[in-house]
Amino acid sequence: MRSKIAVAILLIAMVVGLSGCTDISDSYKPGSFGATEEEQQIVDAVTDKYGDMTASGSPRLLEVMMTSSTVNFIPVDKVLKYSQDSEELYAWFIYDNFNYDTISVEWIYLDSDYSIYTFESETGEDFGRGTFILEQPDDGWPLGDYRVVISGAGVEESVDFEIIDGATVSEPFDLLDATTVDSHKADFGSSGTTDDTPVPQSGFTAQSTSYSFVGEWTSNWGDMEFWESGGKIYGEYTHDSGKLEGVMNGDVFIGTWSESPSYAGPSDAGDVELKLSSDGNSFEGNWRYGSDSSSWSGGWTGTRQSTTATSAALSGVTPGWYLVEVEDYGDKVESTHDYYAYDVDYERGNVWTSDIGDKGETAQVRTIAEDPEEFYAAEEEIVINVRKEATLMETKGLYLGDSSYIVIDAADIGITGGSGSHYYLEDDVYGAFFKMEHSDPTGTVKEGTFKADAPWENAFGGSFRMTYTYQNGAFYRTNYIYEWRE
Repeated sequence: MRSKIAVAILLIAMVVGLSGCTDISDSYKPGSFGATEEEQQIVDAVTDKYGDMTASGSPRLLEVMMTSSTVNFIPVDKVLKYSQDSEELYAWFIYDNFNYDTISVEWIYLDSDYSIYTFESETGEDFGRGTFILEQPDDGWPLGDYRVVISGAGVEESVDFEIIDGATVSEPFDLLDATTVDSHKADFGSSGTTDDTPVPQSGFTAQSTSYSFVGEWTSNWGDMEFWESGGKIYGEYTHDSGKLEGVMNGDVFIGTWSESPSYAGPSDAGDVELKLSSDGNSFEGNWRYGSDSSSWSGGWTGTRQSTTATSAALSGVTPGWYLVEVEDYGDKVESTHDYYAYDVDYERGNVWTSDIGDKGETAQVRTIAEDPEEFYAAEEEIVINVRKEATLMETKGLYLGDSSYIVIDAADIGITGGSGSHYYLEDDVYGAFFKMEHSDPTGTVKEGTFKADAPWENAFGGSFRMTYTYQNGAFYRTNYIYEWRE
């Protein structure tokens, strides 16, 4: 069940007039990074966040993320969940302080622990950027959870995402630059080839945009409607029952038009390019009969019929709650008394507590909790699985008092406080408070599924927190902060 593999490695270097910034491929494009005003803004943003990229230091991988595409080497968004119709999956990152090391990029289908494909590329002398593309297999993407693991020079980072039966879920990307691509056909059991995103030929320059052609328009060739399916943009217009099909390169639709009666060239079909305005509410375009040698005629303009639509609706950013920050509270507490010793080992989502008595009595509990999703729709059900594992030996009167719970409240409330609007995730058996006592009658392993609906649209003033609390002689908390976006 192996597909034919088409690999095109095109990782463009980050260059700011510095020889240390190099591609991680055989294709090198000097002088691109920072050469334009847009790219210089990206350079400044990276420098502000991470410091001088030319300074020496330990190897590191930065801003590892998924995106739906790149335009002029810049990610157009940050993807959390891909539609099963997506033709390509893009992984993007920055590497720094590498010295001609090998970077590996492994794609994994988590539901069956299947390693789909691993790219390997050699870095430059210092820093650079990479985009790796996995193409859709001929029989489609399996739904479920995926992971991309990027490693090299002793460091490793990963990013998880989902493929869902629904629209792609993304959020705006407004910080960093990207490079061109390394591509591979997904290896679930079919074959195919690589197709590069076309470049405008009629004089337009593709630029990054948060808007889409999807929707209804009025144009000089009649009313138009665009929709997206399978990674392509399709359209219809009233003049001669016209049809459009193409792809987006940033803010430019590049494709073909066709009309009745034949819907074929040379008289009833040809190329078309349409460029969105900066506010997403109008476009200008060029078209021609046939392809290649034909001259462009120009003369295709349009205005969105519903200019009052929100930018979120135009951009394809799904309205909902987006995870924007994670905070951990609690320091390791260790204490010894005359008759017992208390210890705790705290990591995010994994808390271990131990009481050992002076006569060998043992009461130890480990609580393992799943991370929440990075996105929830308004009032979508939140489901968190939590597991407790205990070692209870001759506990006698040894007291542990292990308890954990997950609460939703306003984000601006202090970590130890709460508003009157807070509510808990609850399990059908254990309720809100998940406990493991020293003489627990329910056994030494417990599993609970804690559920609650996400807040309604823009509740809590547009920001809420989901707090995991572990109480076991001390308090340990993880705060997941969500922000409403539309």
